[in-house]
Amino acid sequence: MFYGKRRRETWRNSTLGPNCCRALPLAQIQLVNSSVQSGNGLGIRGGVKIIGIIPARYSSTRFPGKPLARIAGKTLIQRVIERCQQAKSLAEVIVATDDTRIWEVAQEFCRAEMTAGSHPSGSDRIAEVAGRCAADAFVNVQGDEPLIDPAVIDAVARALERDEMSTAATAIKDPAQYDNPNVVKVVVNAAGRALYFSRRTIPYLREAANRSVDEQLAAFPFLKHLGIYGYRRQTLLRLVRLPVSPLETAEKLEQLRALENGIAIAVVTVEHDSVGVDVPADVARVERLLRSQERG
Repeated sequence: MFYGKRRRETWRNSTLGPNCCRALPLAQIQLVNSSVQSGNGLGIRGGVKIIGIIPARYSSTRFPGKPLARIAGKTLIQRVIERCQQAKSLAEVIVATDDTRIWEVAQEFCRAEMTAGSHPSGSDRIAEVAGRCAADAFVNVQGDEPLIDPAVIDAVARALERDEMSTAATAIKDPAQYDNPNVVKVVVNAAGRALYFSRRTIPYLREAANRSVDEQLAAFPFLKHLGIYGYRRQTLLRLVRLPVSPLETAEKLEQLRALENGIAIAVVTVEHDSVGVDVPADVARVERLLRSQERG
């Protein structure tokens, strides 16, 4: 596999262009046998080959063209790719996009795949690419988190040794996140698997309900869900075939479709807190954090 100028010229000189890997309906995708041989050993955990996929689209209501926004001299998508490539658990990193402008940039640094433009979610987009890949499991890394910790990716991948789907969470420490509906909360059972995800603050602390937010955060380890997912291959392809569920519709959280259909989700608790780029103003904030990391 090669990237950069040679690959770009290859599709330009072909009759098919970057859409040579055309989208197939999932029903027509044959599942690859999970006995993938282990090559150089990278991305193999318990005999499982894991690929990281970054879904990226150009259209965004709040920040059009976000993947190509420059952050301290590099595009956002490049920074996410480089973080993923530092993860020890991934055999390969792939960008899944429906836009040739993103494809052009991403393929300089990793494999990039064109997808259909009609996908309703990132999971559907990566499932299309997963259907073409000889791998047993996949990690869905959000394309707007340039500071994602590679150790978090590895932790989510490691959880797939035991569970068919996994994600990550971190303790809520900032009072501003406590009742922010854009900060999704998760509660887990004794085995570390998700009981529920919500935009509301859960659980409700009955005995501490009248106390300040700081006191409630001190009284219970509230967890913030981080938008990263690991899937075993068959689980991912089955999940995107399921109909949108009632709870998913109510909360606008696609992971609830898995829970409503009996798919257990392992939740690994990490120290890292996600820093996403949602609006143009977030670029300056991330640049400040990058400078701080470089000094530290």
